[in-house]
Amino acid sequence: MKVLVVGGGIIGCASAYELAKAGCRVTVFERATPGGEASSAAAGLLTPITESADTNFARLALASWRLYPDVVGELQARTGIDVEYVTRGTIYPMSASEARRAAEARAAQQGIAVEVLEGADVQALEPAISPKVRNAIFVKSDHWLNNQRLVLAYAQAAVAAGVELKTGCNVSRIVFEAGTARALVTDGERVDGDAVLLAAGAWSSELLAPLGSPLRIEPRRGQMVALAHVPAVLTYCVHGEVYVVPRPSGELLIGATVERAGFQRAVTAEGIAGLLRAAIELVPSLRELPIARTWCGFRPWAPDSLPVLGPWPGVDGLFVATGHFRNGILLAPITARLMTDWITGGAPGVPVNDFLPDRFIRRPAR
Repeated sequence: MKVLVVGGGIIGCASAYELAKAGCRVTVFERATPGGEASSAAAGLLTPITESADTNFARLALASWRLYPDVVGELQARTGIDVEYVTRGTIYPMSASEARRAAEARAAQQGIAVEVLEGADVQALEPAISPKVRNAIFVKSDHWLNNQRLVLAYAQAAVAAGVELKTGCNVSRIVFEAGTARALVTDGERVDGDAVLLAAGAWSSELLAPLGSPLRIEPRRGQMVALAHVPAVLTYCVHGEVYVVPRPSGELLIGATVERAGFQRAVTAEGIAGLLRAAIELVPSLRELPIARTWCGFRPWAPDSLPVLGPWPGVDGLFVATGHFRNGILLAPITARLMTDWITGGAPGVPVNDFLPDRFIRRPAR
């Protein structure tokens, strides 16, 4: 089977790698460089605890999180790339015992241990945290990694597995014939295939427009800032109003805004000032660290904030994997497995009804 993948971000590259391992002939079309958009603009947090543990999204996130140790090991063995996988955990400052109990209850439902910190216990674990923080929870199962290196590792592993990766290659449309996705048109050239996987992030809706699709994947701009972190101030990730993530490479990432700004590619004074203000409130000594860089990216957001995964209804050979919003890095391994199952004719291994694209298709009344 020949599979054409539109988009070379974390979702496209991970899916291409899994499809190649399953015996498919895969070509990835990326208009710039792999991971050049939302995938490289994240912090690489792997946090399976969500607002509610008893949802299909929470189960999807946890299933993907559980895949990561093996994924990291496999990618390093195949490519030699160290993705800076850190397993120390996250501290969540909280002010109300009710909030702490609720978080602990959710974690218990998922089998994840949560430690409640009170008073001096907070600073005993992480001395740099402001003494104003008197209550927090510590989630040891929260991990993080270098998402830029992860995308590179997936891309290299995919190529090594036989995937053809075409960069600087813009897909202008999907060719539909007799109710089937037959080909792509890229730079004026038609490329035929047996299946098309649309993984173009915030740009996915453009290619669905010929179908009269009601689905609108919109960009949500996220701004971030990195501080030079040598010598290190923090040991753990701290997640309050903003998240503060120490990387082994010597950067401290602070993020992120969530803005409805269209595709306006800009880092603003207000956005960066707000991030720095909130981070310094959590960790006062950050005010002394130099700014290393600032950047922004466009997260793909669906109207219900859930990913859009699966076969497109009424069109044979068209599959969609987009709308991951703030969870693209976390959900990449499970998304790749699910898309491979669907495309090769297998059955998804986790509940998927909440994520199918047909939830946005209005059925005619009978």
